[in-house]
Amino acid sequence: MDGAAVKGLGPSLDEMAAATDRLLQTIDDLADTDLRGPSLLPGWTRAHVLTHIARNADGMVNLVQAARTGEDRPMYAGGREGRDADIEAGSARHVGDVRLDVNESAERLLESFADFPDEGLGREVSMSSGATAYGWEIPLMRVREVEIHHVDLDLGYTPGHWSPEFAARTLDQLSPIFRDERDCPVGVLAATDSDGRWEVAAGGPELAGPRSALVGWLTGRTSGEGLSLSTAGEVPPAPRWS
Repeated sequence: MDGAAVKGLGPSLDEMAAATDRLLQTIDDLADTDLRGPSLLPGWTRAHVLTHIARNADGMVNLVQAARTGEDRPMYAGGREGRDADIEAGSARHVGDVRLDVNESAERLLESFADFPDEGLGREVSMSSGATAYGWEIPLMRVREVEIHHVDLDLGYTPGHWSPEFAARTLDQLSPIFRDERDCPVGVLAATDSDGRWEVAAGGPELAGPRSALVGWLTGRTSGEGLSLSTAGEVPPAPRWS
């Protein structure tokens, strides 16, 4: 897939397309039996994860249209129940069908940004979780979705593959959620590969390590490998993110 330089969104759309390309390369090596194997998400096979990624792209097309027009539009027409039913139904497909779905849905999302208006960049849209985001944030949210769920396939793509820039941005995005809405067992995440620091609770010990490892822990994708606490003891699990 090729990125599109659409007004101020060009770099974000290029990053979104590159993340999808990496995911498609992973799918290219799969057989049907691989799809039936377990993912890192409890109760979901790899086919569930990939179908979720495809339906997420379609949901984000709805967000793009809402940002474009200013008209309220649900991310999923059937709500979360409809989305979950679509994921379950799609999880039984053959690998070729799943790959085609992931690719075509990603193309639809990229194409939805064509001639995107300047005023749409600053419009707020409502996600299925109830949280809101601006139009300019949609490609970056999609990158986060693809990158984290790529790890969930448990096929050798790990947080160590994430770029430092992606990791830092994800910490910027998620740390306020943990600080305001989660009971986090640590107070500050401190990067050892930069001078970045992120407050995730009002108090508690400091957790230090590379940015990608901090994101892996914060999103529940690792148990804290490569990280160290400022106090004695093992790294505790992070609270559930989503």
